[in-house]
Amino acid sequence: MPSVDPVTFQVIISSLSGIVREMQSSLFRTGYSTIIRESLDASCALLDRQGRLIGQYVNLTLHLGAHPACLKNLLSRYSYDEIEEGDCFIVNHPYYGGSPHSIDMGVITPVFHKGEVVAFCSGIAHKSDIGGLVPGSGSGQATEVFHEGILLPPVKYASRGRISKEIEALLEVNSRTPELVIGDIRGQMGTDRIGEGRVQKLFEKYGTETMFAAFDELFDRTEKRVRQEVASWPDGEAEVEGYLDNDGIVLDKPVRFHLKAVKKADSILFDFSGCDAQTRGPVNICPPLVHAAGYFALIALIDPNLPANHGLTRAMDTRFKEGTVVCPVVPAPVNCYAATHQLVKGMTTAAVIELAGQKPIAWGGGGGGVIIGWKSTKTGRHFVQYEMGTAGTGAMEGDDGGFGRGPRNSAGAVRSTAVEIVESEFPCRMLRWEIVRDSGGSGKWRGGPGTRREYLLMENGSFSCRGDKHVIPGIGIEGGLDGQVASITINPGTPQAVHLQARIGGYPLRPGDVLRMDAGGGGGVGDPKERDRQRVLWDLEDGYISTRAALEIYGLTAEELETVALPHV
Repeated sequence: MPSVDPVTFQVIISSLSGIVREMQSSLFRTGYSTIIRESLDASCALLDRQGRLIGQYVNLTLHLGAHPACLKNLLSRYSYDEIEEGDCFIVNHPYYGGSPHSIDMGVITPVFHKGEVVAFCSGIAHKSDIGGLVPGSGSGQATEVFHEGILLPPVKYASRGRISKEIEALLEVNSRTPELVIGDIRGQMGTDRIGEGRVQKLFEKYGTETMFAAFDELFDRTEKRVRQEVASWPDGEAEVEGYLDNDGIVLDKPVRFHLKAVKKADSILFDFSGCDAQTRGPVNICPPLVHAAGYFALIALIDPNLPANHGLTRAMDTRFKEGTVVCPVVPAPVNCYAATHQLVKGMTTAAVIELAGQKPIAWGGGGGGVIIGWKSTKTGRHFVQYEMGTAGTGAMEGDDGGFGRGPRNSAGAVRSTAVEIVESEFPCRMLRWEIVRDSGGSGKWRGGPGTRREYLLMENGSFSCRGDKHVIPGIGIEGGLDGQVASITINPGTPQAVHLQARIGGYPLRPGDVLRMDAGGGGGVGDPKERDRQRVLWDLEDGYISTRAALEIYGLTAEELETVALPHV
């Protein structure tokens, strides 16, 4: 393979990065469902002819493993001779595809140059409903992957530019919200077409040999950068354990995860073979998501601007034991993967931090998806309100935890739905969206606080949740206190109050019910008495902490308290 000169290389790589971002922007702007256009639960990527990741706009870090897995399974089912220009493929099977769970659908389009497949454009996006036990398809009580909606291995969605009526018919009759699902899939295909055209122009300008050489150079440079940094760390091992509250079915048994990370020379092995067996409930995750957790840790510790591509995979290995919670076998359910991935990502990050000799980070407050399925009493039409939780992140030495972002909390750059969107599109009113005071773990560096969202229901609904941290909090370290656990309450403060578990599927809601969801807080770092006095005063003024906490936990004096203009405590 010929080399490519440095200037041409930079132009090509910058162009590819811009193409991915343009695809991502198009996907968000054309999304029919709120989960795509408001919560941004989607990502786009470019891959080479062999299915190696060229680049991804990292909105969701877990898709770093999902895109290559989906394409790998596609290429195992279709030869290049069976792939034609104008084709488009769809896949959502977690085992025979690579999607995180069935509700995430991948749409993959080949890029042709001079009659040959030279690359692929890919988009993965969450769907509002694809059938299954509950509206939104994400039941916390699913015990088989077949409970989680229609399953598609890689199949042709469009052939030579013509959309398959048969595939769309299958999707329509298996969804409670067919117009949203079909609209979002067509938006994904349109996004792929944008990428296809842009990449074709690059191949026309520079030629196949130069483009392929640029791909290889990109992978080599990324691998070299990672290996150089890893080689500078001392050889050693790090062991990390983590726990989920339960699997949603066996409620009195935490799910144990164990990681042994081994750094030798210029590479790292993440060994997850010591994790618990796969669970009856839907907290299992498949290996591509574990791979992505490792990639994330390397990017976070080496360079946040490190390109996300196939080069990352060359300096990192993973080891699993089949039949465990991180390497399940069919038909183990997987739809509650988000909390599991967050935990695993926190574990890989903690291990790399230890190997690199960096300061640790406290644990975050969890998160997860919240779903309310509605059926209009006037029209009979189904619609699904899907939102992302916003838990607090753990603190670190030198920095307080944040709101729903960070290596031990967020699955990516997804966000909560705005109040205006919720109230204009769904039959409910939002009564509260506020910080939960004292929910962030106290410390020299305070954990991020959780938030409270409270809804008044106007029509009958069906509530499902795929969260965690209702039992095990975001743990503080080095003298920092734990964060507050999350909770879900129906009709709080009344004799009819009901407390729900973190993973629930299809709980009935009635008009007039109030649904309160408190997200967990992140753990703190260091002795709270050592916290800077001015930071304590700011926390009081901002409503992050109470007067009691300021006096009793942080040691603020009554005289210092008098200097603060308190909002309401």
